[in-house]
Order: sequence, then C-alpha cells, then structure tokens
Amino acid sequence: MVKKKQSGLYPTKAAKVGAETRRYQMLELTKAGATERQIAEALGVSKGLVHRDVKTVLQELAKTHSRTADNVRALQMERYMTLLSKWWPQALTGDEGATKMVLQIMHRISEINGVIPNEPLITIDQRSISLTQGEVTFNIEAASGNYLNGHNAEDQLSQTESIS
Repeated sequence: MVKKKQSGLYPTKAAKVGAETRRYQMLELTKAGATERQIAEALGVSKGLVHRDVKTVLQELAKTHSRTADNVRALQMERYMTLLSKWWPQALTGDEGATKMVLQIMHRISEINGVIPNEPLITIDQRSISLTQGEVTFNIEAASGNYLNGHNAEDQLSQTESIS
C-alpha cells in the first residue's frame, strides 16, 4: 500500500524555487561584504538561516565545480610533465639553470597534488624556564598516537631521569 503525502508537510515546487533564489541572494550579499546579521535584516530571516543557507549554496557550488577543478589540475599536470621532460636531460648533465627549472617544476607539481602541506606537520611550543634550584622532569610522547605499542594508556615510563 502506497502512502500519500500529507499536504503541508513537504515544500511545494514554488517554495523550493523561492528558497533557492533566497540562497543565491544571500550569497551575492555575502560576496558584497554584508554580514550575516545585515543579510538577515535585509531579507527578513534569522541569522541562523543565513548561515545555513550560505553554507548550503557554497557546498553545492563546490560539488558543481569539483570536476572542473580536477580537469584543470589534470591539464596543468600534463603541461608540467611536458616541461619537465624537456628540462630533465639538461639538468642531468649538470646544467645549473636547467636544474633550477626542474626543481621549480617539481615543486609546482607537488603543490597541485597536495604533497606540500599548508601548515607545518610539527609545531614546537618553546617556553623559557629559569630555575635556580630543583629539578625538571620531561615526558615526551610520540605525536602519531602510536606510542602505546600494545601497552595500556595508564602505563607510565618505568623510570625518569632528572636533569640538574
């Protein structure tokens, strides 16, 4: 037995079109520099709805253009590989200019393929400590989370050494 949709529970085609139009109005206002509060006031909706709708339309645009970005990336890779194949033999003979060009091309290839991270993989928080007496104990753990190697999380280092 097929259930019938109850009227009023599902948006009509006109309501869907209106919501889509409103999302793109919000996007245009956002591009123009308006804040979520300003957009909400201008369109007579809540700030939360503005936030959700702008996020939704940006996600839709990202999906639509991801294939285009992949195609552009593939074209760029072909161009870089063609250039690399032309400069590579000269670089192998010791030509300094060709070697620099090869390294630049390889760097660009790494960038478009995401091999080079946007942020450092390791961050160091260095603070200055001044002690006139006493001892300091350091406990260093692996950043990868694999430091337990089959041990319980409650296990501690069996012995620590003090640094004078």
